[in-house]
Amino acid sequence: MARTLILSDLHFGLPEVPCGRPPRTPATLAALLNEADHLILNGDIADIHHQHRGAHGMTLLDEWLGMVARAGIEVTRINGNHDFDPAQPDFVDLFAGAFFVTHGHAFGKSMLPWTTAHRVVSESLSAARARNPKTLEGDLAAAGEAAMAQWGEAISHSEPTALVSIGMNPWRVARVLAWWRQFPREAAAYADRFRPNAQVVVCGHSHRAGAWSIASSAGATRRRILNTGGFTFPSSPHAVLIDDSARELRVSLRAIRARRGRYQLAAECPASCWRIQRPASARA
Repeated sequence: MARTLILSDLHFGLPEVPCGRPPRTPATLAALLNEADHLILNGDIADIHHQHRGAHGMTLLDEWLGMVARAGIEVTRINGNHDFDPAQPDFVDLFAGAFFVTHGHAFGKSMLPWTTAHRVVSESLSAARARNPKTLEGDLAAAGEAAMAQWGEAISHSEPTALVSIGMNPWRVARVLAWWRQFPREAAAYADRFRPNAQVVVCGHSHRAGAWSIASSAGATRRRILNTGGFTFPSSPHAVLIDDSARELRVSLRAIRARRGRYQLAAECPASCWRIQRPASARA
């Protein structure tokens, strides 16, 4: 049985917050590879565009990819807003379109509604969407352009970590909470528009892990939205694990725990495990 493991928001290069968690390094993450035949890195794996953190982030990313290669695991890298690279894909469709996997920074009108870069990024996203084809590929290209606009802002390189920034500006808490509430519905709406046949949307970006069975509006298709959260404090890192058999897909959202200085998947929770009939066109 083939296993696909999906992770996001490792943010290699971002400073650690003293919180009792082990550092995010290839060595501390190695045990996660025991669960995978195919690893999908769903965006924001390293802060490669950050003026001060990029080199360190790239070093850790290269070490991690080397470890994955030595383990003989197939890897797919998907763009996020912190590691946009036009040579990398912005999404993948799995199992004849039953799963739509993308980072999530393109879902709404602003990918960073609570940050100081909000205005610049939103304006860039709106302008790029007006120029680009009204397709999934065009929309995600527009999101990539807006993501790079963030890194053209000096404030993006000088602002402290998200936790410190929120502590310094408590009004941001309300914006974050409002964004978290609307994000799953925005994910469902994005699938309505670009991937209407997808049963499951797997994303990250918001750093709020969870599973929702939700429709974008009354009468719209209800989909399962799975968010893998993030590894940076106070986020809660999760992974999506898909076991692929001949006729069904067994998908679970698994917490990632820190034990003895290493990260590993927590035991499966029945409430976060689902069986999905494998589309006939995807059967061997």
